[in-house]
Amino acid sequence: PQSGVVIAHDPFGAGNNRPYLLLSDDRHPFHGQEYIAVVVTTTGRENAVSLEADSFEEGSLPRRSYVSPWNPVTLKEYQIDKHVATLSETIVDEVVAELNTYVGTD
Repeated sequence: PQSGVVIAHDPFGAGNNRPYLLLSDDRHPFHGQEYIAVVVTTTGRENAVSLEADSFEEGSLPRRSYVSPWNPVTLKEYQIDKHVATLSETIVDEVVAELNTYVGTD
């Protein structure tokens, strides 16, 4: 579901799994089969959204993490290993607003 942090196959890595933030909701045409997501990383970069303790409504990540709004991917349901956390609506809104600056919807 939207705001979920999941562990899934890294299409850019060497077979490793990594965390992603799910952004799509049930309005996505293939909800339940695929999701729009953005990469979560331990590397802090300019314009990344920092995840603090109060960013999580449920669960957590083992290391200090950042969401990369400029790095969207489509995740298929079968690529997702597990759901590990849920982020606040405030964080999701911040990520979506930043993503919008890269795709020209504003």
